[in-house]
Amino acid sequence: MLTTPAEAITHSKIYNVPPEDILFLDFSLCGVAVDFTYARVRFEFLPQNKPYFKTSFQRGVTKYFFAPPTNPNSPYRIEDGYLITKEEIIGEVKYLANDTCDSSYPRRGGTVLNLNPISKSQCHGCKFCHTLLQDTKDTDEDLRSESGLKRFVEDWLKRYKISDLANLNQVAIVTGCFESEQKLVEYLKMLKTMLDDYDFNGELFYYGSEITTKEALDDLKEIKPFALCLSLECFENRKVILRDIKKRVSIGDANKILERAVENGFRTNFSYILGIESLEAMKKIFEELFSYINRFPVINIFQIHHGQEKLRYSDAWKMNYYMKARKILEKIFKNTNMRPRPWENYRSLWYLNFDEEGLNDVRTP
Repeated sequence: MLTTPAEAITHSKIYNVPPEDILFLDFSLCGVAVDFTYARVRFEFLPQNKPYFKTSFQRGVTKYFFAPPTNPNSPYRIEDGYLITKEEIIGEVKYLANDTCDSSYPRRGGTVLNLNPISKSQCHGCKFCHTLLQDTKDTDEDLRSESGLKRFVEDWLKRYKISDLANLNQVAIVTGCFESEQKLVEYLKMLKTMLDDYDFNGELFYYGSEITTKEALDDLKEIKPFALCLSLECFENRKVILRDIKKRVSIGDANKILERAVENGFRTNFSYILGIESLEAMKKIFEELFSYINRFPVINIFQIHHGQEKLRYSDAWKMNYYMKARKILEKIFKNTNMRPRPWENYRSLWYLNFDEEGLNDVRTP
């Protein structure tokens, strides 16, 4: 989309967006050419002191984290420890690795712990999903049973040389489908009880679409604080794009689920993938769901992997689509305290600014 990295400055002036946000969006959409056979890679990125990274250096933001798809035809490539585009080195690449599907991983500088007890890599059916292409590292560790979780926590404490889990702000369940709402609820309650034994005082967060009934939502009130992110992902063609469990939840159902969650005192939002449908459809449903959430949605950029090219919406091949999306969403959330959280999303629509506001938080795992 960009012809040179410096063109990010031109787009920045047109859209009143930091050049970094333009450049990183372009990079996320294009993927990266690298001498690996993996479907995705992940790495820490240290920008060089270039004009298009001026805002980063002014704010002291010198580390980012990315997990792009590999693409041999991308204008971005990793070579000899650097990220290069149009024969220009734009920054240093550190800790380059295969982006495997893991059973656990940290975020936010080790203050957030994500758990994947039901093997995301074995959860198939959503047409946009990339886990099917990732190398699997989430099937051997037992995170389903209480004894398995305790072994994991003891190992975690040793790895980070800490005595308890008091440093964690959040433990997140981001996983495959339990296939049973009741099993999921029982698991979350068991997990919270076990975590309490290690002085965990943070938020227990569930990201998925299997908590749908009033009974389940009410049963989870005993977990405090609890957060629910309903994984909606798209608004149109849900029966075609989504796997069986997800597509059972209609937008009308989502309204009721989210409303009940907020009434129960949960921190509540939903997830969405930008780039597979029209902005008109996006705007309509965001405005509808806005009344039923109290936390900014998790909005991921649709990244193309092999065979997914036809999924990208026709207008979404152009930068203007994403800049219009930013303006629409910034207007909807302008008069609220709901904002994107940089550590939560490595393929975001926002990196340094939300409208005129700076986004400040840890950006690396």
